[in-house]
This record gives sequence, C-alpha cells and structure tokens, in this order.
Amino acid sequence: MNFYRLLKSSFFLLLCGISTFVVGQEDSPPTLKKQHYFIAGINLSPTNKSQDLAFSPLTYKGRGIGGSVGYLLTSEKFEFLIDGGFDFGILYTHLSGVTDAGGNIFYYVPVHTHALWKVNPVFSSKENVHFKVGAAIDFTGNYRGNFSYTNSSLNFEYVSGFGLATQFAWDVSLPSSGKFLRKKDRDFTFIWNFSLPLMGTYIRPSYNTISNFTTGANFISGEGKNNFAFIGDLVQVSSRLEFYYHLHNKNALRFNYVWRYYGVNEGSSGTSKGASHRLGIAFMFNLTGK
Repeated sequence: MNFYRLLKSSFFLLLCGISTFVVGQEDSPPTLKKQHYFIAGINLSPTNKSQDLAFSPLTYKGRGIGGSVGYLLTSEKFEFLIDGGFDFGILYTHLSGVTDAGGNIFYYVPVHTHALWKVNPVFSSKENVHFKVGAAIDFTGNYRGNFSYTNSSLNFEYVSGFGLATQFAWDVSLPSSGKFLRKKDRDFTFIWNFSLPLMGTYIRPSYNTISNFTTGANFISGEGKNNFAFIGDLVQVSSRLEFYYHLHNKNALRFNYVWRYYGVNEGSSGTSKGASHRLGIAFMFNLTGK
C-alpha cells in the first residue's frame, strides 16, 4: 500500500511541476537549429519481468517507479542522446507456499546512447518527416532479491551491447485558432527509435542454489561469468516511442514509452532473459539559449 501511495504522490508533484513549467512560456517559437537539452523526469514500470535458469526456474514479475536523466543534442541533420534511469519495485514469483513469502525487490538501471545522422532517402520530399540511422550503445543492470531463499536470495546481470540504430521523426505544427487551447501555435514531434546491438558483454555472479525449488533437492553451484558475445548468443532490443511538446520558451515536455528485451544463451547453465515496459514524462530544459 505504501508503494502505491508513493507512486500517486510522485505523479501529483510532477503534475504540479508541469503547470509551473508551462506557465512562463515566452512568445518566441522553437527553431530547427542545433539545440541542447538537459532531460529530467520520472518513470512508471507497469511490467518488469526476468528469469535466470541458473538460479531458479522461477519467473520474476513486478512493477516499479523511478527517475531518468539525460542529455540531448539535436539538429536537422544530426542527433546525439544519452538517457539513463533507475527504477525500484516489488517482484513476485507467483509460486504458492513458503518459497515465496513476499517482500521481493528489484532494481533496474537502463542506459541508452545513440548518434544518428539524417539520410531521408524515402522522405526527401517531406520537410517535416525525418529518417536517421547510426549507432547505439545499450546497457541494462538488473537486480533481483527474493529473501525467502538463503542460498540464492540476490542475483543480477549486467548486459551491454553496441550496434545499429534507426529513427523516424515527424514534426507537426498546429497554427493558432484563437480558442482556449490554441491561442498560440503548437509544435509537436513524434519519434520512434529502434536499436539492435550486434555484439556486447554479459556479467553475472557466481551462485549456490538448488535445481528443484519444490523439494529442495540437487544442490548445485556455478562460477560467475563475464562473457563477450555476438548477436545470437546475446540479444538486446530497445524500442522507444516518444512525443515532444515544444514550449514557446524553447523548453519541451517529453512523453515516452520504452520496451526493452534481453536474452543470453549460457550453454549448460540455461538462459537468462528479461523484458521491461516503462512509461515516462520528463522536462527538457533548453541549454542553447535564445
């Protein structure tokens, strides 16, 4: 119950901040020149799921809340983004009995960085539609704690990857109409970013656990791993849907939905995999000046 009270309080404070942030808008509209932004916001993770077969056959599911910070450099031809975050929440294994007494926790640390260049081979006749390609680095730190277990109560993995990235962006401008919500021009940007690492690293701890969590039989152990792998043995996908509302003081509001998936083939130890869904709202503070 306390967790959901914290969630409601955080969103209430954020909405108060949005109203304060929007009220001091100036009349100068945003431009397409090079812009620098500092990004800060909060996130809601309605679903975070992970499984590590070396530790247990259980699938951990949960939801949490967290924050994000980042930096964005954008222009008509180029974009550089680094966006990181931290989430905390409660996990459940949906396994009845004493093996899941509740109180499980998770920490989740996602970081995404990309550098993209405009190519526009398909949309060259559309000035407000942009297609960019480039490279991306994705990192995921995933921690799970199930305090019902003594030998495998805490485990984690670090997954990082380097590969390809693409972006589709669509700029929309609504001219003023004199009505309540349209007394000024309104400018929006819709963005879809997709990245697929081609190679990366995977780090996991050593473990002492049991192979059968129902009977407690077959006590097993394994060494920690720090492996470099190519796509196939390691898969990490990031999909980001974003919506920017440009304010007239050159700041902006960002609303986004991020889906991330990772999967690692560990051979005889089994597989590790996980996925997360994150909803976020953030302030974009323009650092370029007028």
